Amino acid sequence: MAKKDLGKFLALTAISAAVAAGVSYFLKYRSFHAELDEDFHDFEGDDDSFDGSLPHEGEPTQRNYVPLGEKKEESPMKEAAEAVTDAASQAAEKAADMACQAAEEAKDSAQAVKEQISDAAGQLKEAAGMTTTIEEDTSVE
Repeated sequence: MAKKDLGKFLALTAISAAVAAGVSYFLKYRSFHAELDEDFHDFEGDDDSFDGSLPHEGEPTQRNYVPLGEKKEESPMKEAAEAVTDAASQAAEKAADMACQAAEEAKDSAQAVKEQISDAAGQLKEAAGMTTTIEEDTSVE
């Protein structure tokens, strides 16, 4: 018997909840339409002065278009990286030029030293040829 009463109680509760939801929806729907009608009534008198043309109709339109993936603006970091790369390559070129100049100067200096040494060697040979040789007397008396 308790199961029958519990079933009736649950059915009555479900029916009353459905009726309450329906009434609530109907009241909200009616108040929403009343607010919507008021909103449209606010703009009813505005079209009396409309002559059919738009205010900016005669002026040419100025539009700004966004390019789609063709030309992307480079970020400041990318520009800075390129500037650093350019500066580094210029510095490397200057260093290479300076190294070539230093090598040429070293080569010229080595040639000058070689000439001086060969001149000094020639002078030594001449001096060696002018020297008198002292011979020992090997005779026994």
